[in-house]
Amino acid sequence: MDFLHLKNSRRLLILKKWSDSERVTLEVSALSSDGTGISRTDRGVVFVQGALPGEIVNAKIVSRKKDFMIADTISVERPSAGRVNPKCKYYGRCGGCQLQHASYNEQLKLKAELVRDAMIRIGGFERDRFDELVCEPSPLSWGYRNKAAFPVQDINGRIMTGFYRAGTHRLELIRNCPVNAERINLMYTKILDSLGKLNITGYDERNHTGKLRHIIARTGMNTGDTLLSFVVNGKLSAKNIKAFVSMGNASRPTTITLNHNSKPGNVILGTYTESLMGSGLITERLGNFTLSFDTASFFQINTGQAEKLFAYASSQIEGANNVLELYSGTGSLTCYLAKSAKYVTSVEDFRGAVHMAIRNLKANGFDNVRALCGRSEEVIADLKDKYDCVVLDPPRDGCDRTVIEAIHDFGVKRIVYVSCNPATLARDCKILASHGYNLMSIRAFDMFPQTAHVETVALLHTHLH
Repeated sequence: MDFLHLKNSRRLLILKKWSDSERVTLEVSALSSDGTGISRTDRGVVFVQGALPGEIVNAKIVSRKKDFMIADTISVERPSAGRVNPKCKYYGRCGGCQLQHASYNEQLKLKAELVRDAMIRIGGFERDRFDELVCEPSPLSWGYRNKAAFPVQDINGRIMTGFYRAGTHRLELIRNCPVNAERINLMYTKILDSLGKLNITGYDERNHTGKLRHIIARTGMNTGDTLLSFVVNGKLSAKNIKAFVSMGNASRPTTITLNHNSKPGNVILGTYTESLMGSGLITERLGNFTLSFDTASFFQINTGQAEKLFAYASSQIEGANNVLELYSGTGSLTCYLAKSAKYVTSVEDFRGAVHMAIRNLKANGFDNVRALCGRSEEVIADLKDKYDCVVLDPPRDGCDRTVIEAIHDFGVKRIVYVSCNPATLARDCKILASHGYNLMSIRAFDMFPQTAHVETVALLHTHLH
């Protein structure tokens, strides 16, 4: 016993926290949303990096916060049956992946449990409603990423690139990334071999100096198209990067662009992009649809899993005549909805994405979609139509409360909610449940193998209207 604390006439035993660098033995009971193990001890909660549920580990306390501690795994006394050796030699230093030390089947179980836990703990739903919840496996668990953004810095007078280390903006210099598509890695190898020829400086975000901020590589997994973009601080003449135009056939991009971003901060892209070679667009096939996108377009990172998710989500609208789609992006899911519904109204606040969506819908022969540009919480207040179904695919922060209230006021009976964040999905489903919407089904999709991220599709229905 370290000390006693009296509160509200009750004697509460509070044990002193472990000190920094202290070695401790911990039993891990769960996984947090960022992929760290959770150990609940008599001295408080410890988040254990590199540990899996069910394991007993020897760990070192590396940080103490007000309500919790953080520890690094030193050794594993009792390993999980799902523990494996990480495939990538940079794992643990590069911040891109969090679950390479778990087998793929174990990752799927852990992600299903993340969704289940959020729906119970945050959403307030009964646990037995999620007994059959599973996480749909990705067609590819390695080599699936169709996009990578490589930050560029000056290190000891040399221009360098790689990925950020976990929780920092310090570069981890890498030669190859096993979760990136092969064509991404081919372009990246050429970048590493040619970076010194650019004769420009890497970016220093501390004082906002240097020219080259990021290099972005994208590919169409089903088409072979590739895009390479250089994000620069301020203006830069195209002649500075002509060395990349002479790439060999194996790694030469379909198109090369220059994006101008002169604003301080960690937002990767600026608002203006110019094409240096090709049209500035690449194409991808999702199911029966051919879609174009540019440097700034949002497009799901995992093409094969996006096909499965969009097909499933569109099947949940159940032949609705009039569908409202909010946070619609460049029209990928919109095409699936337009094929199933009589009429679709899509809403997206990024003007470039709306233009791309109109282009994609027209290219795929759809004339039953009205694409609106604006913030969903503002546009929805002016909509007067009667909708059978609302499809939501919001960012990680989830839906604005005004959107949820407007959906209820519309009298919409069916809601299909596509989420990239179980916590905000659970929060919003709880609000919708208070308005009489019943959670009918929920399915998780592994869009990001080797990471702790998970996508989810929930169907809600009400008979109150």
